Amino acid sequence: MVSAKPLPRSLNQSTIMKTKSAIKFPRTLRDLYSHPSFQPFGSSSDDWINDADRMERCHDAAEDGCDGSTHAEIIQDWKDFLASMVRDSSRPWYPRIMAEIEKREASISAEIDACEAWHEENGSLHSQVG
Repeated sequence: MVSAKPLPRSLNQSTIMKTKSAIKFPRTLRDLYSHPSFQPFGSSSDDWINDADRMERCHDAAEDGCDGSTHAEIIQDWKDFLASMVRDSSRPWYPRIMAEIEKREASISAEIDACEAWHEENGSLHSQVG
């Protein structure tokens, strides 16, 4: 009787690493807003249509070297981008990948919520970013 030989340990580890590295989903909030697909407000010509008041405020603030967006607006941008990343990365037929994405989403959401809570507690949530 011929018994099947187990795969070499290095091959098993390589397969696991390939599976995890195939997930192009950020791990942290910093990874999220540093992601090449993240477009800060004002990067698109559609921003004038979608939020003309904010765009005008940002344009005026830029003359003084400032951003013009409020912390709340930037935090909402992060939430919107995270939601789009989850939607675009959704692969229900790969439960292990979905579990990893859900884990990362929960971690990033917790970071965003903590940031929002800090600004709310310190009274800076609706003030403009410098």
